[in-house]
Amino acid sequence: MISYGQSGRSGDSMMQVLAALSGDDVVYGHFGAAGGYALAARRAMHEFRTGPKTWKQIAVGQRKWANLNPRAMMCGRAMTGEDYDRSPLVVEPFRLADNCLVTDGGRACIVTTLERARDLRHPPVVLMGLGMHHPSADLAGARYLAGPTGARRAGATALRMAGITLDDVDACEIYDCFTYTVEITLQDYGFFGPGEGEDWFRGGTIEPGGRMPVNTSGGQLSESYQMGLTPLTEGVMQLMGRCGERQLGPATGNRTPEIILCSDNGGILQSHACYILGRG
Repeated sequence: MISYGQSGRSGDSMMQVLAALSGDDVVYGHFGAAGGYALAARRAMHEFRTGPKTWKQIAVGQRKWANLNPRAMMCGRAMTGEDYDRSPLVVEPFRLADNCLVTDGGRACIVTTLERARDLRHPPVVLMGLGMHHPSADLAGARYLAGPTGARRAGATALRMAGITLDDVDACEIYDCFTYTVEITLQDYGFFGPGEGEDWFRGGTIEPGGRMPVNTSGGQLSESYQMGLTPLTEGVMQLMGRCGERQLGPATGNRTPEIILCSDNGGILQSHACYILGRG
């Protein structure tokens, strides 16, 4: 619920800006990405029996990775399950810990031929597969509010192009604007079925030492928000072996990665890209 305490010209101006961004939804206090994703997450609580118990495991797990990453905004700021529970609500059911960071900065990765890359300083990383699917450009036009997202077809396309299955994937770098985004993306890729997320994440699955590391830099929740380049560049760096203390392998108790799945997401869960990266 949004309360508008301003009156006069400045208040009218604010309403005009919000209306231009969100149309008629603004009169109901609904504007911005947090509100849209919160609606999707609330619907998922009904359809998939998910909720904060699942999202807590995602937020806490990614924070553990961030504490191994000296460049992460949340490095040195550990978070327990109790800390998550005390985190203030932003847009119900999302708490502050369910929301990505707001960050200024930039990232880049160089794309070239494998032959050229082999002459460069660092080991090359190969784009094995790529898939995209955009079921709707607008939340109101989505067939299902909680999913399936574009991840289902995009993931299947990328895996088919790469000639692998999910069993071949060593780690995932998932676009994580909100904790629920991580859950529904992995669900639509097929790592677990609807309603199975809480059990799948339980026991540190995505954490250092877990069987499927996810967002090993801390992700957008705990490292920094560089849009789709946060997961993509981390996948590249991991496969190059350039991640220091958080480098997957013996130091973290995980497999040394050969194949990493990365994702990007746009709109309110409606635009999706899946990348399969492999060691060159």
